[in-house]
Amino acid sequence: MTTDARSAGSADEIDADTAIAPDTESRADNDPAVDDHLEQARLRAHIAAVTIELIRTGETLRPDSAAVSEAAGVDQEVVQRQFPTWESLVAVAVMRWHEGRIAPLLATAGGGGAVVFLERLIAANLADPRMMRLLVSTLTAGADAANPAAPFYRNQYAGFHRTVRGLFEQDVLAGREPATIDPRRAADQLLALYEGLQLQGMLRDGLDVLAAFRDVTGRLRRGWAAGVGGEAADGVYDI
Repeated sequence: MTTDARSAGSADEIDADTAIAPDTESRADNDPAVDDHLEQARLRAHIAAVTIELIRTGETLRPDSAAVSEAAGVDQEVVQRQFPTWESLVAVAVMRWHEGRIAPLLATAGGGGAVVFLERLIAANLADPRMMRLLVSTLTAGADAANPAAPFYRNQYAGFHRTVRGLFEQDVLAGREPATIDPRRAADQLLALYEGLQLQGMLRDGLDVLAAFRDVTGRLRRGWAAGVGGEAADGVYDI
């Protein structure tokens, strides 16, 4: 794999890799094109899964194509053909990992609302620190307009924000949060806290990210309940 971002897969190609495989029961049996498409999708998913394990257990966040091909049990040329660049592989791998943990977290924590969901997401991040570091590193790609994967990362981030905003909307309907809050602004505030603490946790030794999140969200929620805007709540961002 090269590391030239200009040769990374397009956003549409990456979206196809991170999407759920289509239902083919209604397609004609023994369609070679369908079979080949599914086989390629399985191969790419396998390579992405192997890459995730290498990142979790290896010495680097950027395993090369030789290490990936050996772990995947395929020729190096196969990896190179499927993922010509590190950027194209990491986009697929990190988003498969991220989306794969979001669904069960929403199922188990979503009923507790936005704050509970992000609290449990922090706990999941702490249990998988190397992948979390890799996820954070992709933010620079999303901010780089010259990177072909930038639209994909930005779309993924927008979807994450919509998820948190949707949880706040459910919180208001269920009475977990006051009807006076604006779900969009509440999502902005909570994600700013979540992301800021995650970054600090990577750069500062000894910071208990989960405890800090619980402390500050407690004060945020008291401000919301009192009808005070998050930006005006006294001391709400003091950690």
